[in-house]
Amino acid sequence: MWAYQGNSSAGPEGSVGLAAPVTPSDLTGCRHRRVLSRAVTSGRLSPERTVFSVAEHTLARYRARLRREAVAAALPTQPRFGERLVPTKVEVVDDATAEEQTLEAIAAGTRLIVGARLADDALACDADLLVRTDDAAGPTTSMTYMPVTVTSHTVGAPSSRPQGRAPRGTGVRTVDLSVLGLARPVPVAMKHRSTPVDSQKVAVAHTLLDALGVASGDVGFIGAGLASCLVIPAERVVPGLMRALEAPVPAEPTRVRECGTCEFHNHCRARLLRTGDLSLMLPGDRAQRWRDRGIDTLAGLAHADAGETSALATAWLAGVGYLRRPMRRWMVRTDLWCGHTFRMPAHLVDGESPMGEELADAVEIDVDMEAHPSRGTFLWGTFDGSVYRSFTDFSRDGDAGRHVASFWTWLTARRAAAARDGRPCRVYCYSQQGENHWLRHYAGRYGGTAYPLPAGGEAVMPTLEEVNAFLASDEWVDVFALVGAAIAANSSLGLKAVAPLAGFTFSQHDVDGRVAVDLFEVAVGAESTAASAAQRTLERYNADDCFATAAVRTWLRRGAPGIPALSRPLDRV
Repeated sequence: MWAYQGNSSAGPEGSVGLAAPVTPSDLTGCRHRRVLSRAVTSGRLSPERTVFSVAEHTLARYRARLRREAVAAALPTQPRFGERLVPTKVEVVDDATAEEQTLEAIAAGTRLIVGARLADDALACDADLLVRTDDAAGPTTSMTYMPVTVTSHTVGAPSSRPQGRAPRGTGVRTVDLSVLGLARPVPVAMKHRSTPVDSQKVAVAHTLLDALGVASGDVGFIGAGLASCLVIPAERVVPGLMRALEAPVPAEPTRVRECGTCEFHNHCRARLLRTGDLSLMLPGDRAQRWRDRGIDTLAGLAHADAGETSALATAWLAGVGYLRRPMRRWMVRTDLWCGHTFRMPAHLVDGESPMGEELADAVEIDVDMEAHPSRGTFLWGTFDGSVYRSFTDFSRDGDAGRHVASFWTWLTARRAAAARDGRPCRVYCYSQQGENHWLRHYAGRYGGTAYPLPAGGEAVMPTLEEVNAFLASDEWVDVFALVGAAIAANSSLGLKAVAPLAGFTFSQHDVDGRVAVDLFEVAVGAESTAASAAQRTLERYNADDCFATAAVRTWLRRGAPGIPALSRPLDRV
């Protein structure tokens, strides 16, 4: 029934059968990687594992284990008062007998099975948790189980349903970990959010439970926060599994998002470069519409008379990562000029930005935020052109939003002062999604709360209405959108890639978003010297992003010097 429907050979890597059971990781991301993994097993290919990649993989596994252990510790150990269901639990030992241990635990009617392993001849998966969902005690012929995955991602988002209205028909429910396996999940006004990897994990586990005759019809997700389990019908994820099983395994590589961290990256890239494959510039599904037109190579795309896309293909072949779009399309944007209408200068000294008179009295503030996936934000930084200020929470247990309220109170005072003086004010951020999410999160949870400040006075958390009004206003400007309007790119348009084009040098070369999360965990640790050093590093890292955002704004106002113009002659180079 579950025979894999893809190609059965590994193509140029050697004939390597795909008879082994398909796992969730085989069904997401790069499907060609399955072919390469089988080639490694046969000894025909050797993966390239750097010290960094091994460390990242080890760290990811360690974090995943910590999350599972935290969930296991939060599971019920005693029956609820007045009820007969006993929360029996089995923790499967990760060895060659894990599948047998899982089946024995199911046969015994265990209510909570931690670290389960399920497999048949076609599919196999590790399930972080199997939860018995029927109300019977002991083994019965009608017992049912729900697979649950534990993830670092956010698994739910508030529904747009009006507050107070009962959720109907969504199928989304939640249950606290403290009563998991004992209480029925209750409907909530939330939307389910999941990554393909998490969805495939529970879909495969549900399918294998169904083959055993014990599937409940539901699947669960325990996300960031590790406090509750979000439950949805299995019918939401099974169709995705079926489509993935039916899709053929590609015999040739194509560039996808995961390539940068893959141990086969150089092997595949060499083959793609030999053919000039389109995915070198247009990874994943972005190349499909051109392939449908019979264009599979960058050279073919460069000569396709496809305007900007052909120009970018020509630039890629010439080793050029960025092209500047015609200035008339973006230099006139008022959000680049603090709300002013652009005026073409009669004369400029080298290095001088236009619109100097109009911008002389402008209040311009650059903002950047740092967050931990399970804790929330811990640092909001601001730069007003002369002073960097940070609003932080490095407390062990969190400050219930005080640092966010302090940031908002300071920002609101600056905006109000500018309005009183008749000065234009703009607040800039590079790619606002994270900041928007967390401002709404804290406003929705703590809106209206007043926090006393050490120096006197108080900081007040804004309401959700106040936050939404600001985010929708002209005062809140996304610099990433400005860059996207000005620059056509073959490379990343992230701040770390664009700021150096503007002449900015980051001081914290070894820190990125993932490292910042690790540093935060040190910063709230018990060892005071290491904690202080981590806090200082995080503030310097955040300050860099604020300074870099300001530098990119200035660079755009000067016409993005140093970037070749996207022009018609380039199409035919």
